[in-house]
Amino acid sequence: MNIPTISGPQPHCKLLLFRCMLVVLFCLCAESLPAADGSTDSGDYLNSARREVILAAGERIFNDDFVSAHYLADSLILGYPEDPIGHLFKAAAYLGEMTFAEEDLHNDRFHDLIDTVRVLAERRIKTSPPGVAAWMQLCLGHAAAYESLWESRFGSLVSAIKQGFKARSAYEKGLQYDSTLYDLYGGLGMYHYWKSTKAGLLRWLGIFKNDRAKGIRELRLTIDSSRISQETARNALIWIWLDKKEYDSAVVVSREMYERFPEGTLFLWPLATALFEQENFQQAAETYRRLEERLRSQPGNYYNLVECHHQLYRCLDKLRRNEEARAIARGMLEYYDEIPKSTKRRQRSKIAFLKREAYR
Repeated sequence: MNIPTISGPQPHCKLLLFRCMLVVLFCLCAESLPAADGSTDSGDYLNSARREVILAAGERIFNDDFVSAHYLADSLILGYPEDPIGHLFKAAAYLGEMTFAEEDLHNDRFHDLIDTVRVLAERRIKTSPPGVAAWMQLCLGHAAAYESLWESRFGSLVSAIKQGFKARSAYEKGLQYDSTLYDLYGGLGMYHYWKSTKAGLLRWLGIFKNDRAKGIRELRLTIDSSRISQETARNALIWIWLDKKEYDSAVVVSREMYERFPEGTLFLWPLATALFEQENFQQAAETYRRLEERLRSQPGNYYNLVECHHQLYRCLDKLRRNEEARAIARGMLEYYDEIPKSTKRRQRSKIAFLKREAYR
């Protein structure tokens, strides 16, 4: 899981990183879902049929298809209300939608779902064999991780840190039940890396160990051996490569993931950032143009469109394409009156910059 003070080389990457935690845990096939009494057909909480459906469902989140994600989660909750998976998936979809929109759209519904996941998972742990109990701990860990991410974005930093520690504890307990459930290492890998990177003075004083290498090893283990978390772990590594300034690796993995999920915007942001940091301003500009096209059709509260135009201006300025850069700045003025006051406040420095550069 990720601690709440994550940041990448560019400020806007911080919020997009949240979505790497949206591990999609859900299933549709009645023959492979838990029976009403909580048991499973094969004695394994996740058989091969369920796994394939879960991996397919994950594409909905990575491709920004939140409408379908909510619909499928609702059908699962209605059919199997005593299992936490559907509730967890719906919470993940809400969190993905909120971070995509840069707005706290579903506060009450999100927290109600997290509470439901905890109640159902803890209930099943008491009566389940170790293999299923490990999956329930994974659900508890993800629930805490999602809440930590929400708190770090919309709530309290102190609460975010507390939930981060709860997530780590749940993942570690899961490994005590079943050390072969390698999906648990994905959450631990992100925790260990970002805890070490952002601990600052606490790590210098020896209170926190430097576990960055350990975190990367755990994420690689997740990619190699997990049941459903390979893509999430690859996504997590993109942000680690950015943090480590290993931009070649970030570009390679971002492009690979974008090819797999071409309908979404999630992988275009780190790709553009890494290209800019490599001083490959031409390709960075092309990538921001692609983002601009997507965002114009779904501007939401305009936060991301302002961000995109600011970054695109910087690329064109570096390329000395001054007239094109000024056109981008003037383009922001065309929708300026539609930007909500809250976004104008949050993006005031970049809006002021674009307004100043529009007629320079």
